[in-house]
Amino acid sequence: MDFRRIEWIFLVVFVGLNIFLGISYFQAQQVDLATIKSGDAATITDITRDQIKLPRLSKKTPKGDYLASQANSALTAARTNLVKQQVSISEGDYQELQANLDVPITLKKNQELRQMKTFVKNNVYHGKEYEYAPALSNDERVVFAQHPQAGLIYDRRAAVTLHVSDNRLVSYTQTYLTKLNILRDHLSLMSEQDAVIALYRDNDIPNNSAIVSTQLAYSYLLDAKGSTVYVPAWYIGVKNRSTGNVTVKRVNAITRTVMKNRNDS
Repeated sequence: MDFRRIEWIFLVVFVGLNIFLGISYFQAQQVDLATIKSGDAATITDITRDQIKLPRLSKKTPKGDYLASQANSALTAARTNLVKQQVSISEGDYQELQANLDVPITLKKNQELRQMKTFVKNNVYHGKEYEYAPALSNDERVVFAQHPQAGLIYDRRAAVTLHVSDNRLVSYTQTYLTKLNILRDHLSLMSEQDAVIALYRDNDIPNNSAIVSTQLAYSYLLDAKGSTVYVPAWYIGVKNRSTGNVTVKRVNAITRTVMKNRNDS
């Protein structure tokens, strides 16, 4: 009888200790969050003082996953489906389709982007899966990023790049991802505001600049065992207000660290 009583006492103490530790941990987290929020407010003040112009930034924390893909030969099937195009496919770490238009498309003033969107949708293999990616585009190339069900992908392995010469669309290249595997899902990500603050604290936003664009997308992380791994990242467009030049920076939305730019991202 005494032994059973001792068991119950230990059980009650164990449960009580776990409740205490749980409450203590929650309170510690709340203190940490309060400290972070206070620090963020001070940082926003510093940003404004440095004459950095900010848009309205969201504090919402979205969810995201680690994704993985493998090389595929899906574009091989595209050769027989594309008309009025001279198509070739190169093989390497991934397939890349190159297409030259039989008749270049003249782009009308102030309608260029609309025409290019229509072209990609109707004339590119699985074109409806791609959307215009201003963060990846520049004066020399117009990029459309693949947007499968898993999420928007900003990577050279999942893009349509249009080539324009003398205001005419003359050719394009395409890469395509098929199945994407979720490695870890429903992770809490940093907010849009958190990403801008992380860049500022890393000295990646110069004085007298402006944040002109933000986009959450999956970015290349690493290659492992024949697979390419992607991580959610914030793409932040930083404009130098003196020169007008825009530089796109990336922040890993899971680890909250600044990612160095790569030629293929």
